[in-house]
Amino acid sequence: METIFSKNLERLIKDIKHQEFLTNPLVSEIVESNRISENDVANYVSYNHSPNESYGRQLIYDNGNFKILLMSWKSGDFTAIHNHGYTEWGCVYFFGDATHRLYSVSNNELKILQKANFQKGQVASVCGDLTHIMGNSSSKNFTTLHIYGSNTRKSEVSKDAIVYLPELEREVTTMGSAFLNMDKQLILSEKPMIKAGNDVIADYFSLVKPFYERNGLVSILKNMEKGLDSRSVN
Repeated sequence: METIFSKNLERLIKDIKHQEFLTNPLVSEIVESNRISENDVANYVSYNHSPNESYGRQLIYDNGNFKILLMSWKSGDFTAIHNHGYTEWGCVYFFGDATHRLYSVSNNELKILQKANFQKGQVASVCGDLTHIMGNSSSKNFTTLHIYGSNTRKSEVSKDAIVYLPELEREVTTMGSAFLNMDKQLILSEKPMIKAGNDVIADYFSLVKPFYERNGLVSILKNMEKGLDSRSVN
């Protein structure tokens, strides 16, 4: 059965498909011009996502070279620190106020570049090596519309996304998901995590702690607290 989209979503998909070559500024302009509303994506809201998933993630459309998803964020929901695999262009449209951190990865070390949150109505650009974390530190649920695309790949544009999990001291690759406490079936490969300073770990812990508390994952919390304590002693 063919999926029926709202007129705005249908127009958004058409406008992206008709472009021979896309860039971040162009896809952001297309999203802004189509004025997607929360009603347009209501069928994809997933606040009641599995407790094993640290945010709701629903595919709306996949054309091979680009895909559109809706992420749903209830209070305490967060991604892990991650990038976006083979993505060459894309954007996020915010239907609410989101907590956000931007990181740099160089010389085998993860560092915080920016602590700047996003407000409702903003559009943020995305590319493969953009490394960040985002989530909901407020008490209000909200959603975000995500578009990931490529001018060179015909499928799996988010494949080999790198996800950093300091609480497990692991770095994994996935098809695009960036869940905390990730199901092993979603992991393509894994290895020990790269270096990260005390400021990175302490800030990360403060962001993701509510998710682990909500789900009663006490052992992971204790490991994180021990790690922070040992860092402060050294």
